[in-house]
Amino acid sequence: MKQRTDTPYWNKYYGNDMAPKPPSDFAKYVLEFVEPDRMLIDLGCGNGRDSIFFCRNGLKVTAVDLSQGAIASFRKSMPIFAVCDDFVKTHALRCVDYDYAYARWSIHAINKAQQDELLPNVYHALKNGGLFFSESRTINDEKYGHGEELGEHEFIFDEHYRRFLDPDAFLNQLKNIGFEIVAYEESDQFSVMNGDAPTLIRVVARK
Repeated sequence: MKQRTDTPYWNKYYGNDMAPKPPSDFAKYVLEFVEPDRMLIDLGCGNGRDSIFFCRNGLKVTAVDLSQGAIASFRKSMPIFAVCDDFVKTHALRCVDYDYAYARWSIHAINKAQQDELLPNVYHALKNGGLFFSESRTINDEKYGHGEELGEHEFIFDEHYRRFLDPDAFLNQLKNIGFEIVAYEESDQFSVMNGDAPTLIRVVARK
């Protein structure tokens, strides 16, 4: 299956300074599970708002995004190791053992083959006992089925690609890789903004 990327769309999005800058509600939720002076990799970091938040709360952060516009927007503003790269394959996942891996709204931006490659990479990049944090749109989201259908749970809508996760299949995949599910919840109240209330699954998984 061809690699999925919407880099031109995201370069424009971040280049036009359209992205929110305060930390996400998911990042605030994750802060309850982490300890200062530990290492975290932010996979698909966007404009770095959550990476900056984690850095300000004492974590050592590596931030990865394929969009040059996203990385350029923050890479000089904080002591964050910012990498412009494909977060699925990035060498950053192989050169350091991390305490935490974080993927907010990035797994639903890649296709299933990329997900199948990414999740074992994350597992192997974590220290024993390390935590993986994920938040993604699900098949129960209000935008599911809108736009051009590309494949199973995949659509182009609002000028960019989304793949909606089946929560049960996603949790089972994590378990089959070796993760222990620490916490998970599906809700349309996690990220309500400007009338948009996406249905998301939040997962905390331990290696």
